[in-house]
Amino acid sequence: MEKPNNENKKDKQGPDGLTKKERRALKVNARPSQTNQAAGEHAQKPLTNTNAQPGDTIVQTQTPVVNSKSLTEKELRRLEWAKKLEQEKKSNEGDKNLSKAEMKAKRREKQEAQRQQKSEQVKTNVSAEKCEPVTIKEIIKKPSSNKKVITPKKKHKVTEPHVVQLVQHLYNEDSLKQEDTLMILHHDIHPAFVRLGVQYSSKVILGSNARCLALLAALKLLVNDLKSPQKQEFCRYLENVLQVSTNYLNKCRPFAVSMTNALRYFKLQLTQIDTNLKDIEKKAKLQDIIDTYIDDDISKAGVAISMKVREKISNGDVILTYGCSSLIRKILLEAHADGKVFEVIIVDSRPLLEGKELLRRLVVAGVKCTYVLINSLSYIMNSVTKVLLGAHALLTNGYVMSRIGTAQVALVAREYNKPVLVCCETYKFSERVQTDSFVYNEVGNPDALSTTHRNDITPLSNWKDSLNLTPLSLLYDVTPPDFVTAVVTEIAILPCTSVPVVLRINASETT
Repeated sequence: MEKPNNENKKDKQGPDGLTKKERRALKVNARPSQTNQAAGEHAQKPLTNTNAQPGDTIVQTQTPVVNSKSLTEKELRRLEWAKKLEQEKKSNEGDKNLSKAEMKAKRREKQEAQRQQKSEQVKTNVSAEKCEPVTIKEIIKKPSSNKKVITPKKKHKVTEPHVVQLVQHLYNEDSLKQEDTLMILHHDIHPAFVRLGVQYSSKVILGSNARCLALLAALKLLVNDLKSPQKQEFCRYLENVLQVSTNYLNKCRPFAVSMTNALRYFKLQLTQIDTNLKDIEKKAKLQDIIDTYIDDDISKAGVAISMKVREKISNGDVILTYGCSSLIRKILLEAHADGKVFEVIIVDSRPLLEGKELLRRLVVAGVKCTYVLINSLSYIMNSVTKVLLGAHALLTNGYVMSRIGTAQVALVAREYNKPVLVCCETYKFSERVQTDSFVYNEVGNPDALSTTHRNDITPLSNWKDSLNLTPLSLLYDVTPPDFVTAVVTEIAILPCTSVPVVLRINASETT
């Protein structure tokens, strides 16, 4: 049994007659001797004779060169760390007897010494860069002195001097500046939309109802004149053409809420048309959809609102209105036709002065009117019995978006305890939420504020010469629901907070 054990031991021995354990022990014993040799080599320094003269013979001793390969990185780090610890111990032993003030002074000296070393290093680096020799390749690469070297100019962001930074996002860069150039650029757009865009930008068509009716009329012409190419379905082709046309209109002037709601309804109906019908049948069906929308949501809604407001008007009333709302004009004219005797005070403001058109139509009909500007509002409000206001849109949080100045009229009426009725169709209800006039609005022409109807020279005539003056002309403002007594719609007389309920009902009916 002893013979096989001796044979296994012989197999484990290597050619040098040592086992694995004996080799490991020799390696472990060899490591500390290597570290001691490295420390001795670092301690030795070269000897130089500073007092040597030219005739003397100098014997140079060869300094032992440290072989970095003989020491591993970990061993070198250990040696450096041991040196640092010894230096710190010596400094701590000397600092124990010092006071706090002396300790602080020492630290400051160390910091100043470190700063001086850094500054000297920077200077040496700069001088080395200047004194660097120029290679032949660099000389060849350099251009000749006769040729002009073109250096790229740095692009700086140019901020326009006459732009209010608070409402910078409202300025429309693609506004209609030259009608002819836009017509050339958008030659693939139907002429009805090109004409409509020019009318929007020049403020020929004003009011949310008028703008929506004009858009639907142009849409009917587009449907009637459109011819789809071969192997392409008519409704899908109409969607593409309509998208290009509406983008053009939006560049001319941002869409009103009434226009966006009408387009949304039309596109929804466009997707529900049977694709198997002929193009002529599709055109007829689409035109019927537009006519029914105008009849139900705009015309009949206005008649229903007029009937409800006329019940609130009594003989001897003094009704105050602001601007020129087509719905308010219809209500007042129909109430006068019914034989009711009342007086109307029209409050107006620059620069549009829309109230002049309402004044002209009411005077022609025989209604007694008074025309004042908004600065005399508090003076005239005491004699008012009711306030009727139009609306551009009614937001989900109950705020009323209308022509700028409406919020001021409603505020003064509340202070005088006068009832404020806002007349608005439900197709103007919006899902947007807004509490101020700066998040979303429309910027008008600032030059209109500096001119008068007489074209006289005013102090603001040369406002462009001053960099510190920028007129701001906003078209709409937002009235809080606290200033509004009720909203008169075709459904009923509702509070401002009932907008989400009406939107939910309309969504369920359309789907």
